[in-house]
Amino acid sequence: MLNKEEIKLFLEESVIDFWYNSRAEDLYILNDVDKKKIAEITKGEDTYQKIANEILKMPKKCDGEKLLEKIDKHCNKLVNIGGYENEKFYKVGFIDGINLIIECIGEKQNVK
Repeated sequence: MLNKEEIKLFLEESVIDFWYNSRAEDLYILNDVDKKKIAEITKGEDTYQKIANEILKMPKKCDGEKLLEKIDKHCNKLVNIGGYENEKFYKVGFIDGINLIIECIGEKQNVK
């Protein structure tokens, strides 16, 4: 079993980054429960295709393809921001878990 000091080493940012990156692929794989939940929370929100169809109907004065490209870039930006925020949240939760373990180990050592 690891002692308190060895567990504290896991709090180093590089170790947490390595651990997160090695698990990231598994974290982003959607299982059936995830797919069902996403379908439920996005039901009726297929707005992107509706917007794309309307843009492509616009007169040629307005370049619909160029506009769709800008919308795609904006959507990608939002996805990247969400990914960053999720990674940050996940790492903070991991650090909280390690800190909880450290506190529990500290209490057990004080009891002895």
